[in-house]
Amino acid sequence: MICDATSIEKYIDKSPNIFFTYGPEIILRNNTTDIINNFFKQKNFTERKIITENDFSKIEQIIVENAGGSLFGSKTIIEIIHNGGKIPKEIMGIFDINEIGKFENIVISIRSSIEKINKSTKWVKLMDEHSLIIECNKLKSYEEKIWIKNQLSFMEDSDAKEYTNRISDIFSGNLVAQQNEINILKLIYSNGDNTEKIDFDSAEFLPYELEDKIIELNTKYALRIAKSIKKNDEHYGPLLVWILGKIINTSIGGHQNKNNLEKAGIWRNKIPNYLNFMKHNSLKKIVPLQKKIFQLDLASKGLSGITKDQFWQELDNMIIDLTSN
Repeated sequence: MICDATSIEKYIDKSPNIFFTYGPEIILRNNTTDIINNFFKQKNFTERKIITENDFSKIEQIIVENAGGSLFGSKTIIEIIHNGGKIPKEIMGIFDINEIGKFENIVISIRSSIEKINKSTKWVKLMDEHSLIIECNKLKSYEEKIWIKNQLSFMEDSDAKEYTNRISDIFSGNLVAQQNEINILKLIYSNGDNTEKIDFDSAEFLPYELEDKIIELNTKYALRIAKSIKKNDEHYGPLLVWILGKIINTSIGGHQNKNNLEKAGIWRNKIPNYLNFMKHNSLKKIVPLQKKIFQLDLASKGLSGITKDQFWQELDNMIIDLTSN
């Protein structure tokens, strides 16, 4: 069975407990994984195992070991991370396991970064027969608005409608930016008075303040913001990583061509600060930080071996590195 990411909730309980998520829109891929995890968490799937490329040879063993459930009666979600390229035989071998579609104590969620599939190929037909394939394609304009509105369900309808239009207009075609705007709104709603109108330029937007203080080279204030979010809302760690990545990527583009700053959507009043920031962070210094951002992003999603405390320490170290002479 095949469905698009925006329809998964209609199909999630109508398919075997095997899911294959792919497509060019990473935000929809991440959201789909969250929907699958949350749906089965409510059905007492309390354990979660992540299999990356290094452990593909153990896929069958892990599935069989967990198929019978644990001694404590817990059920397990097994996430298999496929980072692109040809689907390996170890993943397709899942469907050779006897009665794979009848195991009640495991859910298999295959997350692939491939962007397209040929529905006439043998492996896709096999996947279609035994699992739910979720396509995470780029959304059309009207689909974006529906998606944003659904993400703003924590708001009153009138507010959600207004912010849907504003987010869609400002960040049209960019679900990454849209998702982060939504996350910021959630942060404010969780910490403030829900009845008050939220201004996009409000100083209460701590993540945006973090961007400002970093490009202003204000180490102390930037660290205070990061530590405050760690203490009160540490689940927004991925959002802070995204902001650091935005600063780094924007600065690299600015080093190559200063006109890129405005093209990247940087407000004119922030451009002088960005230019000054770039004077203190040469291209030679800042390019290697892209790899560190990638590693921090994996860590924020639980896909690396470092602890939460190590993640936040690394994030602090990067803030210091970016803001100190």
